[in-house]
Amino acid sequence: MPDIQEVHNSGFEMEVSAPYSLNYLMTIQNIYLNSKNIDCERPLFPYVDRSKWGILEEEFEETFAEVWKEAVDKNSQNHIYDHNGVLDFDKVLYKKLFKNHESSSFGYSESVKFFLSWWNGLYGKMAIEGVFDLDRMEKVYKEVSASMEINKRLRIHLIYDKPVLTGKSARPWYAVVPIDDVFFTEKRPELLENLLKCCKV
Repeated sequence: MPDIQEVHNSGFEMEVSAPYSLNYLMTIQNIYLNSKNIDCERPLFPYVDRSKWGILEEEFEETFAEVWKEAVDKNSQNHIYDHNGVLDFDKVLYKKLFKNHESSSFGYSESVKFFLSWWNGLYGKMAIEGVFDLDRMEKVYKEVSASMEINKRLRIHLIYDKPVLTGKSARPWYAVVPIDDVFFTEKRPELLENLLKCCKV
């Protein structure tokens, strides 16, 4: 997805993309939450049977929060950390969400294949980034840049659902944004407020 920068404005730039790492974690989070809310009328995406994957049961939520924080830290500190092979390159981190035995290695591998089969298609990463189309992106850019007096780049990572089991994900000049916050105009004021906070630290 291209950067947005208007020549007549300051040197403020905004870069938007949808990372493999954080969206994979959203997938695992939702699979876990569905398993805890079997009778829910509106299950989260994706709704799959995790019983043979060896996903942690005890201490899952604490471990998830730790893995999420580390993944966010790595993404915020290194703009080339996230790429198509990150789930293999840094699998030691993501496998912490699985039990430590042979079936969990199989489960992790299956979960990655499951995720990538969706994410690498037109209905995955590309569709998520499409929510922040040029029209929406330009509107958000104009509203944020109007308050900017510094020539820096704000990096925004889009995720397909809300992080329920995590702490705050904002870092200086880096934001993790659920697509709901972009798609629904009534959430625009809160989105802008949160983005501006990232730019003032």
